[in-house]
Amino acid sequence: MNMMLSEHESLAFISGRRSVFPKELEDEEVNRDEIMRLLEAARWAPTHKVTEPWRFVVVQGEALTEFRDIIEKVIIEKGLGKDPIEEKIACTFSKLDRVSALIAIVMKRDDRERIPEEEEQWATACAVQNVQLHAKSLSIGCYWSTGAGREHSTVRSFLGLAETDFHMGWLFIGRYSAEKRLIKERRPVSDYTKWL
Repeated sequence: MNMMLSEHESLAFISGRRSVFPKELEDEEVNRDEIMRLLEAARWAPTHKVTEPWRFVVVQGEALTEFRDIIEKVIIEKGLGKDPIEEKIACTFSKLDRVSALIAIVMKRDDRERIPEEEEQWATACAVQNVQLHAKSLSIGCYWSTGAGREHSTVRSFLGLAETDFHMGWLFIGRYSAEKRLIKERRPVSDYTKWL
């Protein structure tokens, strides 16, 4: 069965993607099955030599509570950002309190290093874009952030990352059934395209 979208439907779907910030998430939980369905979209990202470098570590429930303790210590230790430490911790906690899951985005390097590392990072970014596009169809809010402590050894240990794994940030996941409108208009194609 051919499920091809028309040009208009395809562009409307892509242009309808919005980042949903943690403060905008609704109270209803996103369950494990829904998260698995969401991450299914990652499978179809382009991947040179089919290395499929994307990995996701889903932090939910008690693990999310444990992560709060870890990230508080990391923020205190590193003094991350310009804001006072207490404000940074409060801001981070307010985000974590709103999510159903926090998902670590990880690029796992091909063991044989058959392709350049940046190509695997790009493939992982494409996988994340697929997840973000699919989120709307599942009434799931999704926001990609590099986040506090991303490369801290304690955070890496908590996530079970290997030395060569590259932690590309976090997806904040929660329920979002509303429609978001475009706040800032995007530039026209002519502004970012050069013809030779």
